[in-house]
Amino acid sequence: MSAEDQIKTIQDAIFDGEVAETKILLNQALQAEIDAKQILQDAILPSIQEIGESMEEGDFFMPEVKIATKALLEVAEIIRPQVLTTDEAAGFKAPPWTGEGDIDDIGSYLKDITGKSGDLSPAEQMGLLDMIAQGLNTHEFTPCKIQAKETDD
Repeated sequence: MSAEDQIKTIQDAIFDGEVAETKILLNQALQAEIDAKQILQDAILPSIQEIGESMEEGDFFMPEVKIATKALLEVAEIIRPQVLTTDEAAGFKAPPWTGEGDIDDIGSYLKDITGKSGDLSPAEQMGLLDMIAQGLNTHEFTPCKIQAKETDD
């Protein structure tokens, strides 16, 4: 399988919320020496943009969002040491989540911020991934509103 095919397969697995499959595919890509920064930029962030578009269009609902979020959290843990240098990792903290509103508003937010991610450094892209994964993971989803929820993680 070519690097391009592996990257597309990772993107699809994240979007589909296939946590175990995503981990396997990501580890296979890293073992095949596909650059982690390329995976982040060409597979992971586009999958978030695709999730945002699907939310915005009303084709992706809370169960799918939560399942995809689990895949994003796993991916972030695996890829972080590959993307960040030791110095960057030592002082790294994900930016605070700022998305709020109805599900289509969150979808627009995800689509917009990931659409601009190509101009960011790998460390900033990693921060974006962490912020989105952690933000979606700590939000309570109700039929009409998405609100922050305190957790004791």
